[in-house]
Amino acid sequence: MCVFEFADIRFRPLEKDDLKLLHVWENDFELMMYSRSKPLNMVTMAQLEERYEEWMKKEKDLYFIVESLESKEPIGFAAIRAEVWGNVPGADIGTYIGKKELWEKGFGKKITVALLEMSFIHLNMERCEAWSIEYNTRAHHVLEFCGFKKGGVVRNTVYVAGRKWSSFHFDILREEYMNTRMSLLKKILGKKVSSYLERTQPVLKPLKHVQK
Repeated sequence: MCVFEFADIRFRPLEKDDLKLLHVWENDFELMMYSRSKPLNMVTMAQLEERYEEWMKKEKDLYFIVESLESKEPIGFAAIRAEVWGNVPGADIGTYIGKKELWEKGFGKKITVALLEMSFIHLNMERCEAWSIEYNTRAHHVLEFCGFKKGGVVRNTVYVAGRKWSSFHFDILREEYMNTRMSLLKKILGKKVSSYLERTQPVLKPLKHVQK
């Protein structure tokens, strides 16, 4: 199985067996209030299975279960959805931490930086974007920490808890990320930066001279 490891987490492909886990997470009132802006999500297994089949048809989109390297247990969900604005390749990235006891423990920053690493370093994207609801200030802080800029506001897009809320659009360009990449990696990985970089780039070996 292909996995991507970063800090103390790893990303593995979403499998159909994981839908049981998503069924729990995506029917959690508080979790969906912040991640989907739909506290009354109430998704059925049949709906999840249909959604999964549609996801699997899109080969350029990546859907992950995020696991803790220490416990080997799933802690969240993440996605990189390829898109093109004009003729510029980009990605819409998204994530949520399903284990709510891990909220505000720094996992959001680790997951977001890992998604940027995959998008810019391995998938050759030119820009990444993310959306967040107005009241999810934790997500706004994570995105801005990772270098995203708030590019716009779409007013009164959802109705939650008795009032209308706006959606915030964030984005980051490849050159912006590359300018701050090493600083960001050091903040997240600390002394493990060198080993991460060595592990995620090809090793170039000189060709042996062949005598004719």
